[in-house]
Amino acid sequence: MPSDPRVSSFPDLSEVRRRRVHVGLSQGALAQAAGVSQSLVAKVERGRVEPSYRIVQALFQALERHERHAKPEVSVRHLMSSNLVTVAPTALVGEAAHLLRRHSISQVPVLEHGFSVGSLTDRVVVSCLADPSLVDRLASVRVRQVMQEPFPQIDESTSRSVAVALLGHVPAVLVTRGGRLAGILTQSDLFKEL
Repeated sequence: MPSDPRVSSFPDLSEVRRRRVHVGLSQGALAQAAGVSQSLVAKVERGRVEPSYRIVQALFQALERHERHAKPEVSVRHLMSSNLVTVAPTALVGEAAHLLRRHSISQVPVLEHGFSVGSLTDRVVVSCLADPSLVDRLASVRVRQVMQEPFPQIDESTSRSVAVALLGHVPAVLVTRGGRLAGILTQSDLFKEL
């Protein structure tokens, strides 16, 4: 008796879960896309049911549709600015303000001996201008006296989604390559994707 040609091309059911997770689908979303129940998807993934060829075909076609439309996760390497403008903690706040204006940036890492020791933002500079105890002696105030915590550091291979989560809480993250500073990623750098 000739063998059924469909049997030889039957996909490996152990791939359903891996591929579903890879494209970011829940069991329910895959079930809906394939026109089956979520409990059936769960049973297939656990190997507790031998589905018909039609169901297997529907599952894998749904996965393939989502895989075609899924974008690979972008790393921060492709979004960061490698032109890293920095300031020393010994610089005057006025000099740092001119640096921000000249480069059209709103924050700058504070580096000492190549290490990040703080950060300075345009908000800090505005706060200094608004502070009556500082405004009269602003010409002599050093960055180290008003700087904030250093920006977080992430490796250049870090995914965009991790960076976006961080940038929801801080104005910038420093990007490293092999443990050394390689660039900066700011909230405005995310607009490059739009």
